[in-house]
Amino acid sequence: MKISQIIRRNSRFAISYGFVLVLLGMALRLLQDQSWFLGFFFTISACLIIYVYSISKKIPGKYLLPGVLLLVLFQIYPAFYSGVVAFTNDSNGHQLSKEQAISAIVQDNLIPAEGVAPFKYFVVEAHGKKSMQILFKYQNSHYWLGNSDSVKQISDSAIRIDPQGNIVSIAGYSTLSPNEVESHSTELQSLQIKMPNGLYIQPQDLSTLEAFTPNYTYSTASDSITDVTANTVYRPNNNGQMVNSAGDALLPGWKVNVGWRNFSSIIHDQEIKRPLLAVLIWTFINAILLVVLSFLFGLALALVMNSSHLKSKRIYRTIYIIPMAIPSVLSILVWAGLFTANSGVIDRIFHISTPWLTNSFWARIAVLIVEIWLSFPYMFLICSGAIQSIPNEIVEAAAIDGAPPLKIFGLIKLPLVMRTLAPLLVASGAAALNNFGVVYLLTGGGPIFSNSNGNAGATDLLISYTYKLAFNSQEGSNYGLASALSILNFFLIAGVSIYGLRRMKTMEGVN
Repeated sequence: MKISQIIRRNSRFAISYGFVLVLLGMALRLLQDQSWFLGFFFTISACLIIYVYSISKKIPGKYLLPGVLLLVLFQIYPAFYSGVVAFTNDSNGHQLSKEQAISAIVQDNLIPAEGVAPFKYFVVEAHGKKSMQILFKYQNSHYWLGNSDSVKQISDSAIRIDPQGNIVSIAGYSTLSPNEVESHSTELQSLQIKMPNGLYIQPQDLSTLEAFTPNYTYSTASDSITDVTANTVYRPNNNGQMVNSAGDALLPGWKVNVGWRNFSSIIHDQEIKRPLLAVLIWTFINAILLVVLSFLFGLALALVMNSSHLKSKRIYRTIYIIPMAIPSVLSILVWAGLFTANSGVIDRIFHISTPWLTNSFWARIAVLIVEIWLSFPYMFLICSGAIQSIPNEIVEAAAIDGAPPLKIFGLIKLPLVMRTLAPLLVASGAAALNNFGVVYLLTGGGPIFSNSNGNAGATDLLISYTYKLAFNSQEGSNYGLASALSILNFFLIAGVSIYGLRRMKTMEGVN
């Protein structure tokens, strides 16, 4: 074996093993965070990489494995996770486990402890570390050392105190000066120490602590929270919340399975159903208009560019595909500036004042214009290819038989073009139903419907409405409902695509 081959082989193994070590490190960290799926996925991926690239001699697996792993990670897993979330109440205030939510309720609702006066504390750091802790004497009995994570009792023999009661030194720790303590003021504000007797200690300022007692107490036996001050009992409901007899709920809640409630709310909840119907109607109208108009525009340009009498075709074709070469985000933002009312270039050139982005009708026109601008180069290219693939003998035979150009186009060219482009038009229709970028960057889905609580607008598509529910809702992000809508969107696009592909088979006999 040549030296160059040995070097290439060893370098390949080194890269594989290095990548495997990275995956195993990520898997360990994910398993520590209880992200079980991703942790096991990276572990299995590391094992497969070792086997395929170091042990197995089958060549196809070396090419298939990266694609399969990426498919699982970025397609199958997100789709599966969205399906799981759709059957939960996952939203703002419902993302913790029940234990975490109850702990947060207890810790976030504290009242000053009776009979415990503020007392002094000192800020210390462990030698060789930057972990800040506070040292204090609780109720003049014992010294304690701790932070938000833990607290422990310190022996008096480990501490030296001057006559004024200040800490001179502590074994293994160094005491911070007042200026150094002030630099930790932000960290001290968030400090909360839970004592063994159930009291909570928090800094009142840079030198004194105050003791607090929980206003809410949780009983494991009865699975209830009691408001000590108001003597009110809160019990869990079926929506992952602690509620009292009057219906008042404590926050935060926790994540629970709600079955088909998210799907049924799409049908029965008027606050969701009312804007959803308008959004669905515009989603279909927008997709149909976009595909039809961009196809006709691209076909017309392709016919003109295919004319034997036209010169400088290459220059024109290059100009027409420029919108495809420019990043779509940049194009959309430029169009947004062009559509600015009064001061925009369009209004200034034509001396008009059009509410392009603030009126429902004109906003939809603006969205269509930008969508056609971005999509017609693609239609122009595929139509040019389809027209050029038509045998000249067929067209020449029709012309010799006396068929006028319009009939040649309608009875020969168009059917042959449609037979070739039908699958691509179906794919374009599916993409038009998911045309999120133009709506988000140009209008943000607006103008907003007055009866949608700010969640839907005149130019919103189903995908942008789903995004608003998930990330931009005025009433709090609702990931469960958004996941249910994303499943609806999937079946919508799948149904349109299947129907289009079936209809495409009716054109197979066209010749």
